[in-house]
Amino acid sequence: MGLSIIHNQHRKKKVMKKKIEIDENSVYVFYNNMFDFNMFINARGADDAMQKFDQCEFAHRDHWKIMMELAQQPSEGK
Repeated sequence: MGLSIIHNQHRKKKVMKKKIEIDENSVYVFYNNMFDFNMFINARGADDAMQKFDQCEFAHRDHWKIMMELAQQPSEGK
């Protein structure tokens, strides 16, 4: 993963954006909001996740959302 820093000259703040490498596996969640059902898959980017979703041929596509699980989760501050 690369990390790039963008300097905003007007506000003088640093904005950090994390770049996700394409060959990296990420966990995506197919969420059905009608049945409150989660299905976890591994994919190499959003396009791969969409392709896998299409291969499942789920009915009622408007009942589904695709979300990505982040590797770094909030901690309890310990």
